[in-house]
Amino acid sequence: MDLPGVNCSFLDSDVEFMPGDLRAPQTLSRVVDGVDVIFHTASLFRYSASWEDLHSVNVEGTKNLCRAALAANVSKLVLISSAGVYGIPHSLPVREEDPANPSNLYEQSKLEQEQTVQAICSDSELDSLILRPAPIYGPRNRYGIGSILRMVALGQLPIISKNLNTLVPLVHVTDVVGAAVHLLSLPKAFGQIYNVVDDSAYRKYEVFSHVAPLMNTKIYYTRFPLLPRWLLLTLASWAEWKARNLTHKEPKIERASIDLLYYDYHFSNDKLKGTGYHLLYPDPLVGLEETIEWYQQQHWFQR
Repeated sequence: MDLPGVNCSFLDSDVEFMPGDLRAPQTLSRVVDGVDVIFHTASLFRYSASWEDLHSVNVEGTKNLCRAALAANVSKLVLISSAGVYGIPHSLPVREEDPANPSNLYEQSKLEQEQTVQAICSDSELDSLILRPAPIYGPRNRYGIGSILRMVALGQLPIISKNLNTLVPLVHVTDVVGAAVHLLSLPKAFGQIYNVVDDSAYRKYEVFSHVAPLMNTKIYYTRFPLLPRWLLLTLASWAEWKARNLTHKEPKIERASIDLLYYDYHFSNDKLKGTGYHLLYPDPLVGLEETIEWYQQQHWFQR
């Protein structure tokens, strides 16, 4: 399911496409009719989006989907949430029992999305489980990690500071799908929350240093310290205002992504691996190489 008019060129020929809109309950009954399991991956993922839009899609839209699922006697729902709901970590690694403390509007909407699923599905015939993936990368990704890779490829991030040494968590999209399918077969998994993240503990500098040569990008390395956080927040505020009022395009930098530069983020995958799941991409450097090759084949790095 996706919005009407979306690009379906990557769909397998044996996949039936159903147009629909989470914000329009009347479009959902046909989508869930005869369905046993819903993998709920749909969200508005834009750090600079308004709270009204984030809440409308991620929270109210999820409420509409759950109600449609109950009416159609769907048995299971797997929600793809976000490890971002933990906010800025206070201890590492972050585990599922650690408190959620969102630090921006997108993360807040994802936490409320989780709470919506839990509230509706508890004491109902609709069993649910929640996955909290780290930042997802892989073929077809166009925002988040994909945006950063494109900026590197286009020479828009020509300088990398060796002081960019905070931890960066990642997970390949294949492992997000793999974990969801794996947990679906485990009755004890329902009603639970699982972090989905690979085994790596790379620093941002290490990742940039590895991927830049793969895109034939000239990078200049420096030991200059990072710009003050307040200065980048100011620049990001200007970029968001300009995008919203002048260019009507995505801002190059967003306030909510600034903290990713200044804080360590590291999530435990012990609970997931304890169920017997084996990561297909435990090392993101391997997956990033394949992802960059896909981008190049699709000519996505061209201006």
